[in-house]
Amino acid sequence: MKGKIGMYPRKLKLISTIRNLNQGLVLQLNPSDVFFNSIYVDHKGINNMAELEDDDDDDDDKEEMDLEEKMMINKDKVALTIGFKETDFEELLETNMELNRVPSIEDFEELCPPGGSNSIILYTTSLTGIRKTFQDCNTIHFLLRSFKILYQERDVSLHLEYREELWKILGGKVIPPKLFIKGRYIGGADEVVKFHEMGWLEKLLEGAPIDNSDCPCIGCSNMRFIICSNCCGRCKVFTTNEDTNDECFIKCSECNENGLVKCPICN
Repeated sequence: MKGKIGMYPRKLKLISTIRNLNQGLVLQLNPSDVFFNSIYVDHKGINNMAELEDDDDDDDDKEEMDLEEKMMINKDKVALTIGFKETDFEELLETNMELNRVPSIEDFEELCPPGGSNSIILYTTSLTGIRKTFQDCNTIHFLLRSFKILYQERDVSLHLEYREELWKILGGKVIPPKLFIKGRYIGGADEVVKFHEMGWLEKLLEGAPIDNSDCPCIGCSNMRFIICSNCCGRCKVFTTNEDTNDECFIKCSECNENGLVKCPICN
């Protein structure tokens, strides 16, 4: 009986097939224990590990080149759609640094939003789907609040009219934040932060009304919008047709597409 038991292996071992070897042999074997030319095996035969690495490197380089080309194309498209191009911003910085002077508000392109000829308007978004956009909006919020000035915030995520308004002004589908001072387009987060580091933002904000309030708006908590009291945010109201006495729902005429109305206290 003992002899019969000894004839069988104590433990069955899984023998990898060629298909399994094709995917996992490189990770399982130690290169020092095998021949250099037999590390990687596929259904065609024996391949050299160096050729595999070269193919992977070529694919990675090709993907990186394609990504860089796409980024450059998208960057050029964005630069052509906005009124204040990146080259204009760089030229403005170089010119004023060479002359050692602070740029005035007249040095910027005149692109005036509705009602923004004598005020400060910031187009922003409260959506957190894209982290960088949300952080850029908070950065400009922090800078403007640190100067204790009054400014209008126009959230494009809460009001579709603000988004269409911004796209029309800059001539393209741009993303917030975008800052306008007295009818002049200052730029996005990168430009505003650069101006603040150079000490120019404070000069551009001179003459702006001071904000003395230390607490948020009691009506909307600085959201600039409240829920419509006519439809309770449903964007539709129940009514009766006087001619046919039929009951139906119609679109609310007082709120926007999100069932919100502008806060009567801070707007």
